[in-house]
Amino acid sequence: MLVTLLEIKEFLKIKLDNDAEDGRLRSINSYVSSLIESYCGRAISSNNYTEYFNGGVSSVFIKNPPINSVHEVSHYTGNSYTTLGGPGSLGQQIEVEGSSHTVNVYGNAKTSKRVKKFGISSLQLSATGDYLSIPSSEDFNFGSEPFTLEAYVRPSTLNNSVFISRNDDNENNWQLSYDSTGGVFFSAKSSNVETAYISGNTLSLNTFTHVALVKDDAELRLYQNGTQVGSAVSHSNSMPTLSSAVSIGQISQTDTKNFTGYMDDVKVSWAAEYSSNFNNSLQAASSDENTKLLLPFNEGANKIDISDFSRKVNEYIWYPDTGEVSFDTGRGSGTPSLGFFNPRKFNNFTNGVRVSYNGGYSSVPNDLKLASLEMIKILYKGREGAKSVSLQGDNSSSHDLSLDGFPPQVRRVLNLYRLPM
Repeated sequence: MLVTLLEIKEFLKIKLDNDAEDGRLRSINSYVSSLIESYCGRAISSNNYTEYFNGGVSSVFIKNPPINSVHEVSHYTGNSYTTLGGPGSLGQQIEVEGSSHTVNVYGNAKTSKRVKKFGISSLQLSATGDYLSIPSSEDFNFGSEPFTLEAYVRPSTLNNSVFISRNDDNENNWQLSYDSTGGVFFSAKSSNVETAYISGNTLSLNTFTHVALVKDDAELRLYQNGTQVGSAVSHSNSMPTLSSAVSIGQISQTDTKNFTGYMDDVKVSWAAEYSSNFNNSLQAASSDENTKLLLPFNEGANKIDISDFSRKVNEYIWYPDTGEVSFDTGRGSGTPSLGFFNPRKFNNFTNGVRVSYNGGYSSVPNDLKLASLEMIKILYKGREGAKSVSLQGDNSSSHDLSLDGFPPQVRRVLNLYRLPM
């Protein structure tokens, strides 16, 4: 609905405690909202959408602008959809520093399409010796600066296990792990002195839980499914400077404490990503200037060639107001192809471009609300000429609407939001 029952009553000067006409008002409200969206050829209120477009073009236009965020743009390669690296949260180009990391696979670690949180697959670790290793890098030396470690974890057992770790030896390391008695925890050691420790809650078997360790300038916080667990821990110490690889699913000690189950969306950021409780995202994580490791595990079934998406960016760009998603931005550089006859294009397959995004207005614009209320008032009063409002055409595009019984300003407002046919 574009307006609420309370707004309708206030506009029509109906007493709020008078509910005799509520049923009729709701019906008219629903009717008017449907008429407006059909006439404008779009949904007005914001929501998540996935749309498919034919390839062979440089740009596509989504059906429900404005764009609030783009979760994924993929195009078909002949065998599967390949996810493109996106821009920043506002559609802006991302400044790329460094390069993507090599991901080494050990044991029988592999991706699985059978169980996943997002996308088409997740990481499956089914036995001792299954883990991933990312070579040592300055990206994982946090010092005293803010950082975030996060992942979706789905354990098949609740034994002592490690999600993400870095271990030079038993005296110098850090780990985001699980203790079968105490639950999720993060710890860091330097010269065998524990310099950081925070603990959270237990996990549930065979259920994905988002776990996030956040370090800002003054404290450590631990979140599970968007809710801070336990108390924040004051912490201004520097994280230990290490030279070892980062491990996903174990720690390189005598007791490796292997994680068994599934993981998705493993991310390391040089920022305190969360400062208070938050709602779990309904979409996969994306990369930005602070992202230093991003493993979405979208390679498909039984794959061991796993990609780091932390620097796979700027392969497309989007424009909030127009709803345009453009591939012609230069691979990773933000520089469009030169010349008029050779723009970069999405692969030329029918329905070969897939765009998942959030579009529409988070709050209905005031002029559109007023137009809705004017239409509701006229239909409610039964003014001659507005008793039989009709649409021409089907529901797949914007329609002609008989507005003879409505004031001219109603049509003017609706035309502002109407998409070209």
